[in-house]
Amino acid sequence: MLALVPVMMAQVAENKPLPAEVLDPVTRRAEAKPTQSKRPEMPRLELPDDPRGAVDAADYENPLLLFQQSGKPLPLVADPEADLLPPLLPLIPSETQVPVPFRPPTQEDERLRELGMKIVRSVVSLRVWDAHGSQLAIGVGCFVSADGVILTDSGLLHPEIAEQIDYITATGADGANHRIRGFYHADLVTGVALLQSEHRDTTPAELAPGTSFASEKACHLVAVSEKRGLVLADAMMQADNSLTGLGWLNVRGQDSPGAVGSPVYDDEGRVIAIVGMKVPLKSWMNFALRCDAAALHIRRERAPMQPLNALPRRPKLRQVAQDVGFQRAFQTLQQKRLEPALRQLMELTQKYPRSAECWALLGLAATHLGAAEEAVNCQRKAVALDPQSGLYWHQLAFDKLRQSRQTPDDSNEDREALELAVEQRPDDALAWLLLAGRQVRDGDLGSADDSLRRVMLLAPTHAQAWYLSAYVRGRLRDYEGAQTAVTRSLKLDPRSAEAWYYQGLLLDRSQAFEEAVKAYRNAVRLRPSHPQAWKNLAYALKKSGRNAEARQAFAEHQKRSAPTSMGVAQ
Repeated sequence: MLALVPVMMAQVAENKPLPAEVLDPVTRRAEAKPTQSKRPEMPRLELPDDPRGAVDAADYENPLLLFQQSGKPLPLVADPEADLLPPLLPLIPSETQVPVPFRPPTQEDERLRELGMKIVRSVVSLRVWDAHGSQLAIGVGCFVSADGVILTDSGLLHPEIAEQIDYITATGADGANHRIRGFYHADLVTGVALLQSEHRDTTPAELAPGTSFASEKACHLVAVSEKRGLVLADAMMQADNSLTGLGWLNVRGQDSPGAVGSPVYDDEGRVIAIVGMKVPLKSWMNFALRCDAAALHIRRERAPMQPLNALPRRPKLRQVAQDVGFQRAFQTLQQKRLEPALRQLMELTQKYPRSAECWALLGLAATHLGAAEEAVNCQRKAVALDPQSGLYWHQLAFDKLRQSRQTPDDSNEDREALELAVEQRPDDALAWLLLAGRQVRDGDLGSADDSLRRVMLLAPTHAQAWYLSAYVRGRLRDYEGAQTAVTRSLKLDPRSAEAWYYQGLLLDRSQAFEEAVKAYRNAVRLRPSHPQAWKNLAYALKKSGRNAEARQAFAEHQKRSAPTSMGVAQ
């Protein structure tokens, strides 16, 4: 059942055509609508000899990215991260580092140094190993008792890897290593995992349950790197109040993203939350859980310590997919009963908060309901839990493009997600096409051309991919290649007004004016509201010596242009 989940998701996604505003991030769709009132007869117009106002193929910036997804997802490519912690800057420089010019410490520097010295002894880096010495997971934790109890997120000990765990090592900020002897509690729902270190004399961190996150709150996120030492990164945290937030806290910052289990501190050095999921993007985001459940467990009478081989081994991913509730929710989603499916999937994500499949399907339901922000929220959690799923990266990029249409931002999240989607699933033609469109927007035409070559290998009969390739080739001044591509596009889809218009631009440039006239006429026949096509048609007719028809076309252009563009040279 589990192996079928990505395939079923794709099938659900294909039931509804992909909206043009998502697949066409470049085309400007705002057009002046032709007035409905009757206008007086236009006076006789003469076109200027120098058609500087006409669009040239080399400058055309209106690619069309309508693309219909087809086919089933192909097997993924495994490429695990070598290290979840990026290179970090140390809090306190060591003697082995390259000296930097002296700068008197500011008041903020002193405040951070004081905070760092307060928490430094409580933080540890955790690494989970199997019996063969292979690393299964890496994260962060902190001491919460004087006798060596460590708090971390239970996702670090997920049931999917629990039966493989042989031992866990902890490394302090000073580089000292020790082992974990056992555990007292591990729960995926609350996220609380309490481990017992072999060290019995430790400096615990203070927890601050009851902290309010109703408004955005400044905080400090801890990460530990054996290469760079302790890092205390500034961040902002707020409760996720969206419908699909389900108790998680959103954490954003500009410095190190930390790792699963990273403690989050307030300005007094008290732990207020624990990172549970990390979205592996450069523009990073973490999802954290309040420390309240952890504080409650620590205050209770401590249960007997259990060995690591007793770590919970359920629910595994396959068991989630076999859950009757999961199957019922999936069937409801397939039947397009979106609101009931949304409710059922929200219950599932509360029951299985570390299931990428549940979050991905919840995001898919939000997508079909038109809730782009909610969908992005869910797909971020899906890729955080399963960063090797190209399908989830694809869906995140898709939803991010929709959200950007509604609320523009300067984030590169959609491009990063698309790059990861094609890396994990290199046969995803739609992801390659969306990536090409994003690369065009960024002015990265060489990369866009490479991406489109991959699209046309995977989907050689998709007319819109050939059209976009023609556009890119034209921008790269390869007009012969552009003509070949647009001709192929029109053979596959002769009803594409944009492709006819672009072919007109190319023919116009090669001085094949009669052929250009035919192409422009096809463009305005298929899309009468295209003012620039009427304008270029007028110039092509004038160059062909058909002045009367040229004046008529120019009059049409004026009628269909915005008022600010009516003052064309008379």
